[in-house]
Amino acid sequence: MSADLDAAKYVSFTTFKRDGSPVATAVWLAPFEGGYAFTTGADSYKVRRLRNNPAVTVAVCDVRGRVKPGTTTHTGRAEVLDPETSAQVEAAIKRKYLLAWSVMFGPVHVARKVLRRPGPPAAAVKFVLD
Repeated sequence: MSADLDAAKYVSFTTFKRDGSPVATAVWLAPFEGGYAFTTGADSYKVRRLRNNPAVTVAVCDVRGRVKPGTTTHTGRAEVLDPETSAQVEAAIKRKYLLAWSVMFGPVHVARKVLRRPGPPAAAVKFVLD
């Protein structure tokens, strides 16, 4: 575990394509079972890339994914968790980002419950630092 990642609001999560080129995405994360985790769409490209190559790098960034020069970059391994665990990860994210989560996703969740329409499938990604 890392103090800078524990305190971070956003993290640049970098996965690698088959040809080795990096693709970075800013994500929210929460400490989870000895590592860190976040949720994303089950059919997102980062999930596809992780299934091919579990190597990742992470660094603290701003909301747009910009990493400041001199920021520590951590390496690690990631895995896509089973669907049952996604709810636990989402609850951890919700606890850490309560106000922002409520503003961004709260109305959507309420509308889905009222209309009885499930949302798109979600996946949880957990990574452990080397």
